[in-house]
Amino acid sequence: MDFGALPPEVNSGRMYTGPGSGPMLAAAAAWDALAANLHSAAAAHGAVVAGLTGGPWLGPASASMAAAAAPYAAWLTATATQAEQVAAQAKAAVVAYEAAFAMTVPPPVIEANRSLLMSLIATNFLGQNTPAIAATEAQYLQMWAQDAAAMYGYAATSAHAATLTPFAPPPITTNPAGLGAQAAAVGHTVGTSSAAHASSIMSAVPGALQSLAAPAPADPPAAPSPLSLLSLLSIPSATASTTSTAASSTSAPPLLPVGRGGVTQHRATGATRKI
Repeated sequence: MDFGALPPEVNSGRMYTGPGSGPMLAAAAAWDALAANLHSAAAAHGAVVAGLTGGPWLGPASASMAAAAAPYAAWLTATATQAEQVAAQAKAAVVAYEAAFAMTVPPPVIEANRSLLMSLIATNFLGQNTPAIAATEAQYLQMWAQDAAAMYGYAATSAHAATLTPFAPPPITTNPAGLGAQAAAVGHTVGTSSAAHASSIMSAVPGALQSLAAPAPADPPAAPSPLSLLSLLSIPSATASTTSTAASSTSAPPLLPVGRGGVTQHRATGATRKI
């Protein structure tokens, strides 16, 4: 921006109506706090690693962990230092603003100069105010140059303070191939289990087919029901009559007449009965 092309009213008005150095001071304080937190985290990280590797945890795994943690601790320290640098640059921008503000002509002074010029011109009937008018204009031009110089200096200092070094991302502390190896191991285990299961199924297929091809065993005879047993105990009518006749002939032999007076005698027992 060409500050020399702007009148002092514009440059002075911008400096006096802006937010001032307060936001930049707050940003510097925030960067300082971040740097302190990063330094604290780096110290705590190093203390934990040293405590683990120096006593309860020894061996190859401990050495591998320490080797992986060292770059991260170094990154924390470097980032904390860079945050401190950013805070210092913010403070430098504050100093530049304060210097430019002090160098800038206050707007009321410029307004007074313009008011005096208008008054001198209005009362310059016979040219008696011409020298005063020239002096007032010269003073105004000096204000113009002073404001432009202040803004040019402030812009240069602010540009230098605003140039920040990009922050580096944290280092990778794990093995990128670890996840792939783990996935491969899991896949191998699953494949082996599936193959064993399929083999057991295929070995059981012939036996199942043979059992299906064998004739089915005859059904065992059903237990007789009570009704069927009763039917076996029942005797046909013809057989029953014959059997009853035979039984009657066997159980009751015919009576034979023995004497007079209607007395009969049983052939088998010899008993007599009067008719």
